[in-house]
Amino acid sequence: MKKLTLASLAVVALLSACGGGGDGSASGNGGSDGTGTGPVGTQKTPVNPYTGQAAPGAKTTAVTGQVFNSGATAGATVTAYVLNADGRNGTVIGTATSAADGTFSMTLSQAPYDTASFVRFVATGGTYTSSADHTVQTNGTLELVTPYITTQFNNFVITSLTHVASQRMAQVASGGGSIATAYTTGAGMVLSLIGFTNAILPSDQSAGVSYLALVPGSAGDALSAYADALNAVEAYGVQYDLPSSVSVQVLAQSQLTGTASSTLPNGNAINLGQWQGGVFNPAAPYTLGQLEATGAPPPYAQMHQFMVWEYVNADCNSGNSAPYYARFPLQAGQPDLFTSGQCPTYKNYVNTIDGKVGTNNRSHVLVTSPGYVPQTVPVVGAGS
Repeated sequence: MKKLTLASLAVVALLSACGGGGDGSASGNGGSDGTGTGPVGTQKTPVNPYTGQAAPGAKTTAVTGQVFNSGATAGATVTAYVLNADGRNGTVIGTATSAADGTFSMTLSQAPYDTASFVRFVATGGTYTSSADHTVQTNGTLELVTPYITTQFNNFVITSLTHVASQRMAQVASGGGSIATAYTTGAGMVLSLIGFTNAILPSDQSAGVSYLALVPGSAGDALSAYADALNAVEAYGVQYDLPSSVSVQVLAQSQLTGTASSTLPNGNAINLGQWQGGVFNPAAPYTLGQLEATGAPPPYAQMHQFMVWEYVNADCNSGNSAPYYARFPLQAGQPDLFTSGQCPTYKNYVNTIDGKVGTNNRSHVLVTSPGYVPQTVPVVGAGS
């Protein structure tokens, strides 16, 4: 996409102050011996970082969950770490492997409740089917940090957005911020990073904790905000012919400082990599800055645009704009897309990204397989 519509530009202008998340080595690994500044544990009762109230439930070592990119991720290795005070991983307290449906269970070697410790889950490897183009994608690394684990809160859904929050949290903590402040900074940001005016769990006072257990696309996911956000990450990979793991990485890295950037906090350029001879080389020199120099919006803004395209295109086809404005209320001074002749423009956006499925390197194996039938659901609409 080379340029945004007037309405889109207005949204992006408002979004420019958003931030959160990160990837790379910010969280690090303090080692299985828990060295560093030591585990968080000065208080003996874990609390909700948003309300300051005691966490509901009693101590437990039983944990269940799911690894979920834009779909169930099978075969991922999930490791649980107690967090050190600087946001880095400390002692390993559990491991598991996700099943075909992405679910996992583990028994922790110690109850984090006893030391009021935050815990980071790290899911590496595994595969899943992308919701955007139906290609089989390999999971890179996904993270999730929870402020507590209790009998009433011990099921966690590890996604690309929990990963962004975890990495942003690690960046804040590494700069001297408290674990609680770092947590709310990361979690609070990702809830509206892509959805913007339609944040995930908008009416929940503790949404930054509650979303850790939310299954994208479930009844609790109002207007499919979470599922749409995860599909938007996948659509970014389709738009720019990148493996989905790179899409997750670039979203996270570009938000490490809390403001969209094409460089890491240390000033180094964020590298995307390139396809070479049909194989993706993440070390090949092609940066986010170079991509954005061609007119590409920052990753979070581009992903938001995919969600807008989805709703506008569907409502233009149906002649009913109610779903779009339920999701993205008309802002003061913003033109009505459905009375200003924008439908053909958005239809072209959707058709263009759909056409990339047939030519992308990431989908070559799929589209050349015997009996391949092109999908009928638009790439940008696959998350709903």
